[in-house]
Amino acid sequence: MAKMSFNDYGRCMAVYNSWQNRVLYDLCDQIGAEERARDRGMFFKSIDATLNHLIHIDRRILGIMKTGEAPVYDAHTQVADDFETLREIRRELDAEIEAFVSSDDCDWQDGFREFTGVDGITRNLPRPLFLIQFFNHQTHHRSQITSELHKMGLDYGITDVPLTPDLPL
Repeated sequence: MAKMSFNDYGRCMAVYNSWQNRVLYDLCDQIGAEERARDRGMFFKSIDATLNHLIHIDRRILGIMKTGEAPVYDAHTQVADDFETLREIRRELDAEIEAFVSSDDCDWQDGFREFTGVDGITRNLPRPLFLIQFFNHQTHHRSQITSELHKMGLDYGITDVPLTPDLPL
C-alpha cells in the first residue's frame, strides 16, 4: 500500500473493532452475569448496559452511513437482556460493519446528514465524519469497561491498532 486512503482507514478500523470486541466479550464472559449486571458507577451503570448502548449506537451510526437515516435515539435502549444474545448481535454487527467498509460502493461518502447532537445543536455534517465517530465512540465506551475489568484483576491485553491481527494493509 503506497498511501492509506479513507477507505483503507475504515477497513483497518473495522478489523480492529471486531478484534477488540472479541477480546472484550471473552473477558466479560469470564466475570459472569452477576458482575456484568452490577451497578459499578459507570455512565451507563453496568457493563451489560454499556454493551447494550454500544450496539444501539453502532446501529444508529451504521444507518447514517448506509442511508443517511438512523433509528430513534435512546441512550438507554436495551438491545438484549442476556449476554449470549448480546454477543451474537455484536458478532453479526461487526461482520456487517466490516462488509460495509469493504464495499466498493463509496457513494455514501458524498452525502451530508443533518444531525442534532446531545448538546441540542443541529449541524449539517459530512457522512464520512460518522465513520470516525463510529470507531471513536466504541473505543470510548470499551475503555470504560476495560477499566472495570482491570479493577477485577483481568488484563485486557493489547489495544494498539498497528498490532491488530490480519490488518488489511
